[in-house]
Amino acid sequence: MVQSPPRTNPFPGLRPFELDEEHLFFGREGQADELLMRLSRTRFLGVVGTSGSGKSSLVRAGLLPSLHSGFLASSSWRVGILRPGNAPIGNLAAALNAPEVFGIEATDDDAIIRAALMESTLRRGALGLVEVTKQARMEPHENLLVVADQFEELFRFKQQARSTEAENEAAAFVKLLLAAVNQREVPVYVVLTMRSDFLGDCAQFRDLPETLNDSQYLIPRLTRDQLTRAIEGPVAVGDAEITPRLVNRLLNDVGDDPDQLPILQHALMRTWDYWVAQDNSREPLDFEHYDATGGMAQALSRHADQIYEGLPDNRSRQIAETLFKCLTDRGADNREIRRPTPLAEICAVAEASAEEVIDVVNEFRGPGRSFLMPPLGVALTAASVIDISHESLMRNWTQLKGWVEEEARSANIYRRLAETAALYEQGRAGYLRDPELGIALNWRQEQQPNKVWAQRYAANFDEAMKFLVASAKTQNVEIQEQE
Repeated sequence: MVQSPPRTNPFPGLRPFELDEEHLFFGREGQADELLMRLSRTRFLGVVGTSGSGKSSLVRAGLLPSLHSGFLASSSWRVGILRPGNAPIGNLAAALNAPEVFGIEATDDDAIIRAALMESTLRRGALGLVEVTKQARMEPHENLLVVADQFEELFRFKQQARSTEAENEAAAFVKLLLAAVNQREVPVYVVLTMRSDFLGDCAQFRDLPETLNDSQYLIPRLTRDQLTRAIEGPVAVGDAEITPRLVNRLLNDVGDDPDQLPILQHALMRTWDYWVAQDNSREPLDFEHYDATGGMAQALSRHADQIYEGLPDNRSRQIAETLFKCLTDRGADNREIRRPTPLAEICAVAEASAEEVIDVVNEFRGPGRSFLMPPLGVALTAASVIDISHESLMRNWTQLKGWVEEEARSANIYRRLAETAALYEQGRAGYLRDPELGIALNWRQEQQPNKVWAQRYAANFDEAMKFLVASAKTQNVEIQEQE
């Protein structure tokens, strides 16, 4: 009996579509042409939309394939994709140093040296990106495109670092991009994707609001017909069928909330996997397959719980909890924010080895498990930056919502403690007293914080811990004297 080849799941889950998945990207036909038109006019494009509206997917699986197929009478593009993260200019240098952009195939050590030299050039002034492009000596028919994905990370970087160096770095990064598109010596284009709720933050940078006003693309909401194509198209590419009643149910479950798009993709990915596991290849996807995964409401949370509970022991589960607390944050206005973090830092916070953390990360980014980035094919090292694949995970995984709340409470207690310790050093505050002292002591006992964790919220960890101990001793002495 001839065995049929395994079916490839045509739904990416929570992560964005990639360049090589253009054939699976349905529902936004024609929008890539609009992006190209605006990009050609100003060489700068801001793709803006709510969380979950598909900004990254539209750029990666819509705009980039159109570019490579002959935009501006040139089919030759060098495309560097980065996220600002915790080192905007360093990450720009790393993206430009990729072999498909300006780098070469080299050993790890050589690549590090080349990236450092490139970063040094970028830091020389506002025209650093132009200088790097000139040094690369592109062919006359070649263009450079820099894609700054998740651009709102720049605002978080600037706010959390709270230092003059961070402010200067963020401003310099924006100047590099704007100066590159405003000159005509070398062909440099810039695309950035950004959550619309961060648009007002752009006013922190000179000339950025004006540039965005000229070249902004606000992603439209998918119509019911477009959503239908986004569901039925990949199913057809996967050589399968889906019943009209399930399509209608999915459309009703999505409703008007654009945040549901990644949840829809995840639910469809899980439904497909269940359908394949049941060996129903001759039957269309239907209610029974969708309901078995928990549907739109439960598929994501149930799947993540299943992975978490399936970890081999309590130690692994504790590492997983610390890992997700490192990767998520809540802003002052209660906005959920991703916090990409180097693997080495996660190891230090969790007090675990790289092997232990990598084993846990791999469980959440395995086949059919698109909860963490980078994807499974990318080997992890201490320098690898780990990230959740989408903010919707923070809103829809019940367990993670609890961890985010707990981390926010823990951070607030520590910030207050560190601030009071600093005031005490200046002679502007006394030792802690109950109930604040009791709260801080219980927090230290339960959370067992370490210095690497504390650096994310306030730098004076050692002084804060000494201050806490001194406060407890002083209170004990006073109680004994009273007795």
